[in-house]
Amino acid sequence: MITKEQAGFFWAKVDVKTPGECWEWTAAKKPKGYGNVRINKKYLLAHRVAWELANFPIPDGFMVCHSCDNPSCCNPGHLFLGNARSNFTDMVRKGRAELRKNKAIGERNVNSKLNSDQVSEIRDMYSSGENTQHQLAQKYGVSQPTIGCIIRRQTWRHV
Repeated sequence: MITKEQAGFFWAKVDVKTPGECWEWTAAKKPKGYGNVRINKKYLLAHRVAWELANFPIPDGFMVCHSCDNPSCCNPGHLFLGNARSNFTDMVRKGRAELRKNKAIGERNVNSKLNSDQVSEIRDMYSSGENTQHQLAQKYGVSQPTIGCIIRRQTWRHV
Protein backbone atom coordinates (compact mmCIF):
# COMPACT_ATOMS: atom_id res chain seq x y z
CA MET A 1 0.00 0.00 0.00
CA ILE A 2 1.42 3.38 -1.04
CA THR A 3 0.75 6.31 1.27
CA LYS A 4 -0.22 9.82 0.09
CA GLU A 5 3.21 11.04 1.15
CA GLN A 6 4.94 8.31 -0.89
CA ALA A 7 2.71 9.10 -3.88
CA GLY A 8 3.76 12.75 -3.61
CA PHE A 9 7.45 11.79 -3.60
CA PHE A 10 6.82 9.47 -6.55
CA TRP A 11 5.07 12.06 -8.74
CA ALA A 12 7.80 14.63 -7.86
CA LYS A 13 10.19 12.38 -9.82
CA VAL A 14 7.97 12.35 -12.92
CA ASP A 15 8.17 15.11 -15.52
CA VAL A 16 4.40 15.56 -15.91
CA LYS A 17 3.42 17.20 -19.20
CA THR A 18 0.28 17.30 -21.33
CA PRO A 19 -1.93 14.16 -21.39
CA GLY A 20 -0.70 13.19 -24.87
CA GLU A 21 3.01 13.44 -24.09
CA CYS A 22 5.27 10.97 -22.32
CA TRP A 23 5.83 11.70 -18.66
CA GLU A 24 9.49 10.79 -18.14
CA TRP A 25 10.75 9.22 -14.95
CA THR A 26 13.60 11.53 -13.88
CA ALA A 27 15.22 9.44 -11.12
CA ALA A 28 17.06 6.10 -11.17
CA LYS A 29 16.56 3.84 -14.17
CA LYS A 30 17.34 0.25 -14.98
CA PRO A 31 19.72 -0.49 -17.89
CA LYS A 32 16.84 -0.83 -20.39
CA GLY A 33 15.41 2.56 -19.38
CA TYR A 34 12.64 1.51 -16.99
CA GLY A 35 12.21 3.76 -13.96
CA ASN A 36 13.32 2.20 -10.68
CA VAL A 37 11.79 3.36 -7.40
CA ARG A 38 12.09 2.11 -3.81
CA ILE A 39 8.85 2.05 -1.85
CA ASN A 40 8.36 0.25 1.47
CA LYS A 41 11.86 -1.28 1.22
CA LYS A 42 11.07 -2.84 -2.18
CA TYR A 43 12.34 -1.81 -5.60
CA LEU A 44 9.51 -1.39 -8.09
CA LEU A 45 9.22 -0.37 -11.72
CA ALA A 46 8.03 3.23 -11.90
CA HIS A 47 5.47 2.67 -14.66
CA ARG A 48 3.82 -0.07 -12.59
CA VAL A 49 3.59 2.27 -9.61
CA ALA A 50 2.11 4.97 -11.88
CA TRP A 51 -0.52 2.48 -13.08
CA GLU A 52 -1.50 1.50 -9.55
CA LEU A 53 -1.66 5.10 -8.33
CA ALA A 54 -3.88 6.12 -11.24
CA ASN A 55 -5.99 2.98 -11.54
CA PHE A 56 -6.02 -0.15 -9.37
CA PRO A 57 -3.65 -2.94 -8.27
CA ILE A 58 -2.20 -5.02 -11.09
CA PRO A 59 -3.94 -8.41 -11.21
CA ASP A 60 -1.80 -11.54 -11.02
CA GLY A 61 -0.54 -12.66 -14.42
CA PHE A 62 -0.71 -9.18 -15.93
CA MET A 63 1.97 -6.70 -16.85
CA VAL A 64 1.80 -2.97 -17.46
CA CYS A 65 2.62 -2.20 -21.10
CA HIS A 66 3.48 1.09 -22.80
CA SER A 67 1.43 2.19 -25.82
CA CYS A 68 4.19 4.78 -26.46
CA ASP A 69 7.03 2.18 -26.32
CA ASN A 70 8.97 4.49 -23.98
CA PRO A 71 10.15 2.43 -20.97
CA SER A 72 10.64 5.48 -18.75
CA CYS A 73 7.15 6.88 -19.43
CA CYS A 74 4.85 7.06 -16.40
CA ASN A 75 1.85 8.71 -18.09
CA PRO A 76 -1.14 6.58 -17.01
CA GLY A 77 -2.78 7.38 -20.36
CA HIS A 78 0.09 5.60 -22.13
CA LEU A 79 -0.14 2.48 -19.97
CA PHE A 80 -2.35 -0.56 -20.39
CA LEU A 81 -2.65 -3.98 -18.82
CA GLY A 82 -1.66 -7.01 -20.84
CA ASN A 83 -0.15 -10.45 -20.57
CA ALA A 84 3.04 -11.77 -22.16
CA ARG A 85 1.21 -12.74 -25.35
CA SER A 86 -0.54 -9.39 -25.83
CA ASN A 87 2.73 -7.56 -25.10
CA PHE A 88 4.50 -9.66 -27.75
CA THR A 89 1.64 -9.12 -30.23
CA ASP A 90 1.86 -5.37 -29.62
CA MET A 91 5.62 -5.49 -30.31
CA VAL A 92 5.13 -7.37 -33.59
CA ARG A 93 2.26 -5.12 -34.69
CA LYS A 94 4.45 -2.06 -34.14
CA GLY A 95 7.35 -3.54 -36.12
CA ARG A 96 9.72 -3.89 -33.18
CA ALA A 97 10.22 -7.64 -33.63
CA GLU A 98 12.52 -7.42 -36.64
CA LEU A 99 15.85 -9.18 -36.65
CA ARG A 100 18.39 -7.19 -34.73
CA LYS A 101 21.71 -6.42 -36.37
CA ASN A 102 23.76 -8.08 -33.64
CA LYS A 103 21.46 -11.00 -32.86
CA ALA A 104 23.25 -14.33 -33.05
CA ILE A 105 21.19 -15.91 -35.82
CA GLY A 106 22.30 -18.28 -38.53
CA GLU A 107 26.02 -18.18 -39.17
CA ARG A 108 26.51 -15.49 -36.51
CA ASN A 109 25.64 -18.11 -33.89
CA VAL A 110 28.96 -19.61 -32.76
CA ASN A 111 27.27 -23.00 -32.31
CA SER A 112 25.99 -23.16 -35.88
CA LYS A 113 27.10 -26.21 -37.86
CA LEU A 114 25.55 -24.98 -41.11
CA ASN A 115 25.70 -21.91 -43.31
CA SER A 116 23.01 -20.17 -45.37
CA ASP A 117 23.98 -21.97 -48.59
CA GLN A 118 23.70 -25.37 -46.92
CA VAL A 119 20.29 -24.47 -45.47
CA SER A 120 19.05 -23.51 -48.95
CA GLU A 121 20.43 -26.78 -50.34
CA ILE A 122 18.70 -28.78 -47.59
CA ARG A 123 15.34 -27.17 -48.35
CA ASP A 124 15.76 -27.67 -52.10
CA MET A 125 16.87 -31.30 -51.74
CA TYR A 126 14.01 -32.13 -49.40
CA SER A 127 11.33 -30.39 -51.47
CA SER A 128 12.47 -32.25 -54.60
CA GLY A 129 11.70 -35.53 -52.82
CA GLU A 130 15.20 -36.93 -53.49
CA ASN A 131 16.22 -37.14 -49.84
CA THR A 132 14.63 -37.93 -46.50
CA GLN A 133 15.27 -35.86 -43.40
CA HIS A 134 17.43 -38.67 -42.03
CA GLN A 135 19.57 -38.77 -45.18
CA LEU A 136 20.03 -34.99 -45.11
CA ALA A 137 20.92 -35.10 -41.42
CA GLN A 138 23.61 -37.70 -42.08
CA LYS A 139 24.95 -35.79 -45.11
CA TYR A 140 25.27 -32.47 -43.22
CA GLY A 141 26.34 -33.89 -39.85
CA VAL A 142 23.32 -32.71 -37.87
CA SER A 143 20.32 -34.41 -36.29
CA GLN A 144 17.04 -35.25 -38.03
CA PRO A 145 15.10 -32.84 -35.76
CA THR A 146 17.48 -30.07 -36.84
CA ILE A 147 16.64 -30.80 -40.49
CA GLY A 148 12.92 -30.87 -39.66
CA CYS A 149 13.14 -27.45 -38.00
CA ILE A 150 14.98 -26.04 -41.03
CA ILE A 151 12.39 -27.42 -43.44
CA ARG A 152 9.47 -26.08 -41.37
CA ARG A 153 11.30 -22.73 -41.04
CA GLN A 154 11.30 -22.92 -37.27
CA THR A 155 15.01 -22.16 -37.53
CA TRP A 156 16.93 -20.26 -40.21
CA ARG A 157 13.77 -18.25 -41.04
CA HIS A 158 15.87 -15.43 -42.44
CA VAL A 159 17.15 -17.67 -45.29
